[in-house]
Amino acid sequence: MNSHAKAALLLVTTIFLAALVTVLAKVTLDRVNAFTFNWLQIAVCMVFLTLYTFFWRRESWPKHLTMTQWLYAAAIGFANFTMVRFLFLAGLEALPVTTHAYLVNFVGLITMFLSIVLLGEKPFLIQIFGALIALSGLTVFFEHIPKPEQMSGILLVAIGVFFLALTNNLIRRFMVFHRQAMSAVMLSTLAIWIGGLPIVSYGLMTDLDSLNFSFGDSLIIIANGIIALGLTLIVFNKVLQTLRSYEASVLASTGVVFVAVLAIPITNDVLSLNKLFGIAILFIGILMTQFKIPVSQLFKSKGTKDHDA
Repeated sequence: MNSHAKAALLLVTTIFLAALVTVLAKVTLDRVNAFTFNWLQIAVCMVFLTLYTFFWRRESWPKHLTMTQWLYAAAIGFANFTMVRFLFLAGLEALPVTTHAYLVNFVGLITMFLSIVLLGEKPFLIQIFGALIALSGLTVFFEHIPKPEQMSGILLVAIGVFFLALTNNLIRRFMVFHRQAMSAVMLSTLAIWIGGLPIVSYGLMTDLDSLNFSFGDSLIIIANGIIALGLTLIVFNKVLQTLRSYEASVLASTGVVFVAVLAIPITNDVLSLNKLFGIAILFIGILMTQFKIPVSQLFKSKGTKDHDA
């Protein structure tokens, strides 16, 4: 198995675990508001990443970072923790979990666009076709115009998707140009402290006295902090050393399939025929974006075949 396949398998396995705890989070959000859930899961992740980085991996504090490198960590922290996590949870409160996962997974298309603008990573023609096919699934998934009460949730998720796509490209750019400055794990740890500390501090000041939920909800919050945030960050940063940013994020879109399957027994979600078709179209587009075949090679292969015949 080559390095690309190993990275893809590791990412898909992590996405499955993240999908499971996300579906469970939907159940908990019926009893715990999004802000409380958010700052608590970030606090858990901060502790997890700190212990993992400094005690398990025994990494040293990066002492010679430039201002640019600190700005990368700050920008990733703001985009991914100050913005994305709350926006996604607030959207999850207003939307069915399958719809939420479906919208989140369009981050691959936005990542692809931003990678062209910010990184100059031009996708192959077949990958562009795959992205367009994935996008076409949107019109199939939403057979009818969403209800007004769901439009606010869709808007929150859409803004969150933009910031997550920006995060993906910032991480990729850092790994390409500043990999020697610090590890991907250290970058994640610094980012969550910079972006998450203001949220956690505000939660401790305003929300601590009102915390009152079950042991089961506590476990789900902890699982989301460790798996959906911490483990996903570690794995995503690792695979971005092998995969392009849009390849990794689009491959992660398999999460919508996992969420759809898991939501049926856990949240009693009903998957209508149009939703199944929309997910299938999205998945086909995802597979197409994983091929790296230049147009010249396609014509060359065709010409060779005709000549041999």
